[in-house]
Amino acid sequence: MKTIYLLLTFLGIVLPFSQFIPWLVENGFHFPLLLQQIVENPLAVFAWLDVIVTVIVIVCMVVSEGKKLKMRKLWIPIAASFIGGASVGLPLFLYMKQCHLENKI
Repeated sequence: MKTIYLLLTFLGIVLPFSQFIPWLVENGFHFPLLLQQIVENPLAVFAWLDVIVTVIVIVCMVVSEGKKLKMRKLWIPIAASFIGGASVGLPLFLYMKQCHLENKI
């Protein structure tokens, strides 16, 4: 599973950023435009709210599971969730958890 989690982390970085980076190149750090485009379409609002709730759940899970297992560097999947989204933070945490569990045995 470790390899699958690592692959999913990579896909979670590449796929979303393959769409965001061209937008960023075209528009720059135009935060008002970003917000406008997020809220101008109900489907986009749905997707963003889903991501926000999912990231909050991931943070809670990382803190809870990580402390229970006495894992280190829990800030990494939390930061990855806020920077790259749920598609990066969740598989990265699962990868780190699997590595931690394998080293304990």
